[in-house]
This record gives sequence, C-alpha cells and structure tokens, in this order.
Amino acid sequence: MKKTFGFLMAITLCLLLAENGMATPITFTGSSGSLAASADFDLLGSTLTIRLTNTSSADVLVPTDVLTGLFFNTTHTLTPVSASLNGSTVFYQPPTLTNVGDGWGYASGVSAQGENNAISATGAVSGLGQSNFSSATNNLQGLGYGILSAGDNPATGNTGVTGHGPLIKNSVIFTLTTGSGFTLTELGNSVVFQYGTSLDETHYTTLVPEPTTLVLLGFGLVGLVAFRKKSKK
Repeated sequence: MKKTFGFLMAITLCLLLAENGMATPITFTGSSGSLAASADFDLLGSTLTIRLTNTSSADVLVPTDVLTGLFFNTTHTLTPVSASLNGSTVFYQPPTLTNVGDGWGYASGVSAQGENNAISATGAVSGLGQSNFSSATNNLQGLGYGILSAGDNPATGNTGVTGHGPLIKNSVIFTLTTGSGFTLTELGNSVVFQYGTSLDETHYTTLVPEPTTLVLLGFGLVGLVAFRKKSKK
C-alpha cells in the first residue's frame, strides 16, 4: 500500500511540474562577437510580457550595434498593448519621447529570419510597417527607438547613431494579450535578435531556453524511474 501511494505521489508531482512549466517564464540569451541580448517571456493569464534587453558591455559605435528587433514563432496571434522603458534612459531625442510604443510594432504571419512573429522598431520586416504598441500608428523607419547596449557611452558613436534618436539604453518591456490556449511552449527553442535597419544586417539565433520547471520535471522523472526500479527489487 505504501509503495502504491508513493508511486502515485511521484506521478502527481511530475504532472504538476509539467502543468506549471507552461507558465514558467522563459529566457533566451544569445551573443555574436561583441553583441549580446536577452528576451524574457512571461505569461500571466492572457497577458504576455516580453523584456528585450541589449546586454552587451561593448560601446555602440555604428547603427548595426543597435538592437532593433526580436523574431519568434507562435501558432496563436498576439495583440500588442503597450511598451515601457523598464527603467531605461533615453538618448538623442528629437525632440522628446512620449511613449515607447510609438516606435515599435508587432506582426504575426510574417517571414523574419525564419520566424513568423516580429517585434521591430524598423520597417525591415515586410508586413510590419507601422507602430502599434500605442495609439499612434507611426511609420517604422530608420534606427529610432532602437535599444543601445548596457555598456554604451552616449558621447561616442558615429552620426548614424547619434543623429537617429530617440534611442533607449538598454531595455524595453512589451505587453501583449494572447488568444485562448496560448502557452509559452509555442515559442519552441529559438528566437532571433536583429540589429540595424535591414534584415541583411547583423542578426543571430539563440537556441534552447532552460525554464527552471523543466529542469525540476527532469529530476522528478529521474526520481520516478528510480522509485519504480527500487519497488521491483
């Protein structure tokens, strides 16, 4: 009786971990040379927040050092709601930044470096030409509203950078709503970080997020196998 109870408890633990894993925040991190970025996806109910951060410690000297897009896959269409600075500082403002969402847009069903969803500050992605994270519908063009690195020195950089603000150092949070049935598992194991103003410019793919709950689930399954072997003996 004790063995049966213990076995059922182990199964229950694994199922609970698997269920909770669907809502466990997922972080993608990647780098290419001196460039580095992260994207944190967090789902609470039908609200999805994405924190996009330019984590590089290198100085931003040219436009291709500025993070301007995040591309990912989902099977559900998302609805953009708002964008915020996440405590970041704004540089090169012409004349002022009133709403971060005025310079970023989201689109699904696109073709963006092999991914079907895009968040971008530029008009580089076909089908994503206007901002929609605020009430404004501005044309997305140039470098404006892109994300500077954590290590950027605003006193440096060529005019391609300093003359194309507002630029944000070094993180933006995007809020979207999801359709019924959406889970973070739809993201799969890759996202793409895009820099500069064209899809031909610097970009890189980062693979395999490691949500903590999936690690715990692995331990639970290992424990379950060990328990069954011990019971058979």
